[in-house]
Amino acid sequence: MTFDLTPEQDARLAAIHEFAAITVAPVAAAIDRAGEIPGDLARAVDALGLWSHTPLDAVIAIEELAAVSGSVAARAVLGAGTDGSLAGLRGVGPASAATGPQQLGIAAVCLGIGRAALHDALNVTRSRGDRATGEPADAPHWVLADAATEIDAARLLVRSAALGLGVGAAAALVYAGGAASRAVDAALRIVGAAAYQPGSALERCSRDIRAALLILGTEDVARRTAADTLLG
Repeated sequence: MTFDLTPEQDARLAAIHEFAAITVAPVAAAIDRAGEIPGDLARAVDALGLWSHTPLDAVIAIEELAAVSGSVAARAVLGAGTDGSLAGLRGVGPASAATGPQQLGIAAVCLGIGRAALHDALNVTRSRGDRATGEPADAPHWVLADAATEIDAARLLVRSAALGLGVGAAAALVYAGGAASRAVDAALRIVGAAAYQPGSALERCSRDIRAALLILGTEDVARRTAADTLLG
C-alpha cells in the first residue's frame, strides 16, 4: 500500500495549501469570534469541490483546511448547514444520518486540528529552547513526540479508509478523533497557561476538537457503527 501522490494530486494539494494560507488563515480568528463564515469565503469553499475527486484527495485537502480553521474545514465536509464556528455546532444533522464520506471528512478535520496544535506547541518549545529537565513539575517534551506519532498513525488509517482498505470510516473517525484530542492535550500541557488566553490558536483548537467529535453524534455512535461494520 502506498500513499504516493500523482502529479495532479500534488498540484491540487499545493492549491489547497495556498488557499488555506492566503485566504483562510488571515480570517480564522475572526470566524471563531463571530461564529460565522463570511459569505464570499463560504462560496469559495463550496467552489473547491473537494468531493469531486477521489476520497483520498478529499481527506488530504480537508486536513489542510482544518490545520488553519476547523470551522472552514467542517463547512467543506458538511456543506451549507455548517456556517458557524465548530464550537457553535450550528446546523448539524442527526448522527444517525451520518454518511461514510462525512465520517472520513470529520476524521480529516480532527487530524488538521491535532496537527495545528502540535505545530503551535513545537514552535513554543523551540523558542524556549526546552529540553527534558527531569523536574517533576515540568511537562516532558517527549509528550509531543508521542502525540505526533499517533497523529501520523491516524493519518495512515484515515487514508486507508479513504481507499476502501482496512477499517471503515467510522473506526477511522474514532481513532483520529482520539489521537487529535490527545495531541491537543499534549500541546496544552507543554504551552501552559498561555494556551488558554482567549483568541489563541491553541485555545481554539481545544474547543474545536471537542466540537468536531460531537458534530456527527457522540463517540459511542461512531464506535457502534464501527462495530457493525466489523460484524458485517
